[in-house]
Amino acid sequence: MTPASRNAPAAHRHRRPAPATVGYVRTVIGQSPVPQINTLIQAGVPEAGIYLEHAGGYKTVWPERDLLLASLRRGDTVKITRLDRLFYSIQNLIVLGTDLRERGVRLHAIEQDIDSESLDGRDLFGMLSALADLHRDFVLSTTNDGLAAARARGKTGGRPPHLSAEQADQALQLYESGTPVTRLARQFNVSRQTIYRHISLAGPQQPRQATSSETTVSNST
Repeated sequence: MTPASRNAPAAHRHRRPAPATVGYVRTVIGQSPVPQINTLIQAGVPEAGIYLEHAGGYKTVWPERDLLLASLRRGDTVKITRLDRLFYSIQNLIVLGTDLRERGVRLHAIEQDIDSESLDGRDLFGMLSALADLHRDFVLSTTNDGLAAARARGKTGGRPPHLSAEQADQALQLYESGTPVTRLARQFNVSRQTIYRHISLAGPQQPRQATSSETTVSNST
């Protein structure tokens, strides 16, 4: 949430006309959000429309981002300073970037001059859409094969207390692909709290993977 709206009721804080221009700021602990906020305001984002996230390391659970994504409507514009502020990996960029495009939401990374409404931006996100379809098919196929194998072994009872390491990894991949937590809970026959717990326990990504993804998505700071 923004400094100006931190104490406002949640229902009022995110109430806005459509279409709207909103912004997202993510900082790590000890980093000031002011430069990002100023850049967004200068680009036409109202301060009350800026979602502010404080996250440590490369954690994939960003509640303010989830609130932002859930509130978007066709015709809205999301402005960020760089792609790596909103997306934590190339895979995440492919999936969520494609989702925004299909929902009719414009994405503008100011410092990188990437605009999904421009000719180059439409080409970029068109390619991302094709990659997202391939990734989603791969993950769903792998997951369904694993669940079918489990049923073949007779594991069709009630909800297990937790997921196996393999199931947790599959659930995390599907979550990163944009699959809602409710659908994941139903698919793996566990509670939503179990899914959220495993997402949180995923914690920081492995340094090698995180460094590669973040470096590819972002410009050098």
